[in-house]
Amino acid sequence: MKRRHLPPVLFLLALSLLSLSFRRHLFLPRGPSAYAADALLRRLAATDAGGDQVLAEAAALLANASVSSFPSIGNHHRLLYLRLPYRSNATSAPRQRAVSRLRVPVDTLPSDESLLAAFRASLRSFLLARRPRRRGGDVAAAVMGELAGQLGRARRFPTCAVVGNSGILLGSGRGAQIDAHDLVIRLNNARVAGYAADVGAKTSISFVNSNILHYCAVRSAITTPGCSCHPYGREVPMAMYVCQPAHLLDALICNATATPASPFPLLVTDARLDALCARIAKYYSLRQFVAATGEPASNWTRMHDERYFHYSSGLQAVVMALGVCDEVSLFGFGKATGAKHHYHTNQKKELDLHDYEAEYQFYGDLQARPEAVPFLDEAPGFKVPPVKLYW
Repeated sequence: MKRRHLPPVLFLLALSLLSLSFRRHLFLPRGPSAYAADALLRRLAATDAGGDQVLAEAAALLANASVSSFPSIGNHHRLLYLRLPYRSNATSAPRQRAVSRLRVPVDTLPSDESLLAAFRASLRSFLLARRPRRRGGDVAAAVMGELAGQLGRARRFPTCAVVGNSGILLGSGRGAQIDAHDLVIRLNNARVAGYAADVGAKTSISFVNSNILHYCAVRSAITTPGCSCHPYGREVPMAMYVCQPAHLLDALICNATATPASPFPLLVTDARLDALCARIAKYYSLRQFVAATGEPASNWTRMHDERYFHYSSGLQAVVMALGVCDEVSLFGFGKATGAKHHYHTNQKKELDLHDYEAEYQFYGDLQARPEAVPFLDEAPGFKVPPVKLYW
């Protein structure tokens, strides 16, 4: 019988496939699988980066802080100090250092003793909410099913826009498109006057870090009932995550001076949402570090000081929107050559405590492959809504 041969083209194709398979078997790393590598990053990210520092500050304030106020010259206002004891060295006598200083009205605040008691109660609640849960109960993502209710909603908003502050918005002409959404979330009280054509004018929620509250309390606690922390109108609530526990005193002061005509609507973010965002931010930062350097994830601290590493306000606002919206649109999240860091300021340099490149990867995954986003898949019954990035 005559032996049959493969046609030359088929023979070469078979040879190339065998060769490719052999090379993969021979040269691909035999380390952890992609699943195991992802599990490792999740495990490392589950430590709340920067959380221990914040908790230590809150505990120190609860144990040792004092509040004292003194009348100004002419008794036009009071100077209020939040202080902590410190030692310059191991043998020196303890001295008091001012953690915060505000000018406050003479008559509308409670006594120093009452204010300190209320501050301590806030600190206790803050620490209790962040206390490690029993084994099996620490599922931070469970908060995703409760966020709409925390905003007083029985159901989710149909469409939501989260408006970042990137300079790429300048000249975009996205204003009308942004304002057409049912819910519009803005960040850190960014100005809209003069920029409405590009960023819109509608605001439903102002999402801020507590530094924003502190700055406006320092400026306005003495002059404005309820402080002037709501540039979009008193009817627009401010959602705030606490980056420094001392700022809880600012919230108490602004709330104490509020009136029915000048209210102080404030929602402090759920501790589980804070933890979830910290884990997502650290996961993507770890992944970015490994991909960029080829080093093990355990070396991540060479690039980032874990005590101060933190997610941005934008990332937390986006995660909150995922829990309260059926569709999410993101505007002003990204950067371009020559673009300002913020559209409304002259700042060009990004803050070192955030890993913006890693956060941009998170936003990209939300749009292109939401099933790959870590930790959100731990939320019972939760599905990431459609997300669209606009430049």
